[in-house]
Amino acid sequence: MTDTRQSFDSKENIAETVAREARKPMPLGQDDETGATLFAVPEGWSLQTDQCMEKLALTPYRKRGKATFVDTASFITYVNTHKKPESKLYATVDQASESPLAITAIFNDHQASDVNESKAGWLDFNARLLPKASHEWKKWTAHDGKAMSQFDFAQFIEDNMKDIATKEGLPNGTEMLRMALQFELTQDKRIKSAIRIQSGGTNIEYVEDDDTGTVERMSAFDRFALGIPVFWRGQPYYIEAKLRYRLREGVLKIWYDLIRPDVIVDDAVEGILETVSNEVGLPVLYGHVNQ
Repeated sequence: MTDTRQSFDSKENIAETVAREARKPMPLGQDDETGATLFAVPEGWSLQTDQCMEKLALTPYRKRGKATFVDTASFITYVNTHKKPESKLYATVDQASESPLAITAIFNDHQASDVNESKAGWLDFNARLLPKASHEWKKWTAHDGKAMSQFDFAQFIEDNMKDIATKEGLPNGTEMLRMALQFELTQDKRIKSAIRIQSGGTNIEYVEDDDTGTVERMSAFDRFALGIPVFWRGQPYYIEAKLRYRLREGVLKIWYDLIRPDVIVDDAVEGILETVSNEVGLPVLYGHVNQ
């Protein structure tokens, strides 16, 4: 009877031991290259990974993160600080976007060696360049094609006179302001005629409502030029604008149409791309990487 009881207790202890041990995490295998171990974790247990230990270390195990810059010089400095042989530049261009250019530098990209021996990268350490449009560019493009009253047009020219470039045959800032002020001062008069003159502008005759014999003349130029940067802290670009006006029911509306601003943006984008590529020594790939 005693032997039977001892045998039963022994089997019971073994069963309890097996059940207890089975509820513990069990190693399933180890990666020879990284030294990482894969565990099977039963219900009721939790497993801490190296990520938790990394938080206790003085420095992270590897670089990761995303940085964003709004000017080319800062982006170039950052890329040159962190670039590696496997780093790459990706660019997307979208004229319709508020930021027409985006350049992404991925520092830990896939290594570009022999196809059969190339190593994968984490692609989680990168920097982006999103150039901001300059204040001048936003101001002039926001009013492009929008009709203004004589007073609003004069005020707009006065506030932004410094942006008007000087070019032979076209009015400078002072002349544009004088013309704009003349527009404003004659807002209560009606237009008698508008005739093209030899200088390339338009001669507008104003007649007092109460005295049709009084005629004032002024020259309105068909075109004027701007010298403004497309991007913040970028080089200025020369762009021409056509001066427009319309008379309806005795009310004069004035506006301007920028001539092919998209071409100017394209050139500014290409200039940034060329500068970045040359300064960091990496080719620019048109596209993006899904992460």
